[in-house]
Amino acid sequence: MSVAHAHLNDLRHSARKVRAVLDLVRGKRVEEAYRILAFTRRRPAETLLKLLRSAVANAGQKGDHKPESLYVSGIWADGGAIKQRNLEPKAMLRHGIQKKRSCHVTVELDVKPPVVLRSGGSHTASGKNAGAPVAESGKGA
Repeated sequence: MSVAHAHLNDLRHSARKVRAVLDLVRGKRVEEAYRILAFTRRRPAETLLKLLRSAVANAGQKGDHKPESLYVSGIWADGGAIKQRNLEPKAMLRHGIQKKRSCHVTVELDVKPPVVLRSGGSHTASGKNAGAPVAESGKGA
C-alpha cells in the first residue's frame, strides 16, 4: 500500500524515453532520487523531478511523513495520445506522417521499513547442492 502518489498526464515525451530516466530512480530513497534527477541530462528529468516533489508534498499532506523516510516504491510511464502531422516530405511527391507521442507518468511513494539485522546463527547449506554428499580428499584413486 502506497503512502502517496502523483500523476502526470500528457507529458510531451515518448514513454520509451521517459522510462530510461524512470529506471534510474525506481526503488531509491527520495533524497537520492532528487539528486539523480537534478543531475540527469535527459530532457524529461526536470519534469519528473517536479512530479516527485509533488508526490512528497502529497505524502506530507496525508500524514506526518518526512522525505527521509520515503522511497520510490513504484514509478512507471504508460503511452498517451499520439498526435499525427502530415508534414514530412517523402520521395515522388508523397508525404509522411510525423507522430508526436506523449505519455502518462505515475509515481508511488512508500515508507521504508526499518532494517532488521538478524543475529548470527548457524549457517546451513542451501541451494542446488544442499544435502549432496561431500567428496573426501585423500591419497590414491
